[in-house]
Amino acid sequence: MPSPTETVEAPAAEDAILQSILKERMEEAGQQKLAEEPISGFVQGQQGSKFSKVPIYYATDREPTGDSNPYLFYSGERSTKGLRFGKCLVTIPKIHQLGEIERPSWWSLEFSEDPEEHIILKEIEPMGENDFFSELNLKARLADKQEALVFIHGYNTSFDEAVLRAAQVAYDVSFKGIPILYSWPSQGSLLGYWADGENNAWSVPHLEHFLEELAQQNCWDKIHIIAHSMGNRTLTKSLIALAKKDPGKRLFGQVILAAPDVNAKEFVQEIAPVIRKTANNVTLYASSKDKALVASQQFNKVPRAGEGGKNLIVVETVETVDASSIDTDFLGHNYFANTWLLINDLYKVLNKGWNAEQRKLKDGRKNNKKYWAF
Repeated sequence: MPSPTETVEAPAAEDAILQSILKERMEEAGQQKLAEEPISGFVQGQQGSKFSKVPIYYATDREPTGDSNPYLFYSGERSTKGLRFGKCLVTIPKIHQLGEIERPSWWSLEFSEDPEEHIILKEIEPMGENDFFSELNLKARLADKQEALVFIHGYNTSFDEAVLRAAQVAYDVSFKGIPILYSWPSQGSLLGYWADGENNAWSVPHLEHFLEELAQQNCWDKIHIIAHSMGNRTLTKSLIALAKKDPGKRLFGQVILAAPDVNAKEFVQEIAPVIRKTANNVTLYASSKDKALVASQQFNKVPRAGEGGKNLIVVETVETVDASSIDTDFLGHNYFANTWLLINDLYKVLNKGWNAEQRKLKDGRKNNKKYWAF
């Protein structure tokens, strides 16, 4: 992450936003040079090192490929042995910029990974379930905060891509607990939408079991969840199942639904009234610029819960944040993780527990119900 004194290549308005974010975090942490310190309480770094190490624990129901290469370790096929557990090691360079996943690119004449320049998946270590939870308990007690952040990826995401995204988000929001990835068997292909939908539904009981086991560990003060895109289908169905098992028990802290590729009508009528009972707060990020959800609506013939504009969902049990005003990449689907404003908003949600009003978002009205916007 650049220090407040470094120049960020960005338009003037965006540069001012970034400098404001960095200044705010520097003042909160009491640091003179933010980039010289590990961002997360769980990040491993040494003074003077040009990169930090970010461990990511994972649970997945993907089938291993048999390849020892970390980038090829898990396939997009369904696991033949249920859930598999382990941990990964990701390195993030000190020059990292908020929202970026710096990778080698041929147009920059970069043909190999450099830990001082790129985010790298260095290692994968499979673990048995008992060892996994035992180590989580130990590491949680050693972390700055006894909190977990579970990330659930969306459609068209390979295992390695999910690991890098989980690490980048945890690092950028300065999460001081334990970051954990739940990875279902996405094909990692634009043409795999139908297969991803089938595998996503198949994964529901596995995620439900994992979240239940995670919540039963006595090492946590809070467990937060971020789900993106199609990952929200698995999450919301799992939360409904957990709510039925133990009505009224709030197992989770912040639940964040980023660009949910979920049937909008089902969300309003069946999902939103139930999942709020499982968490202290539920935030939904939506955008009218999300071309991936426009395509999903055309494919499914039903509006999606993460759409903005005329399809923006506003319900009393969920804080809806309209991110349509934020410029993002071409597809406009990863804005939750690759735009500075959203990252800073997530930072305040996860680390401070602030609601939208405390975060000073603009309020609006739809059908006489309040929503929020940037």
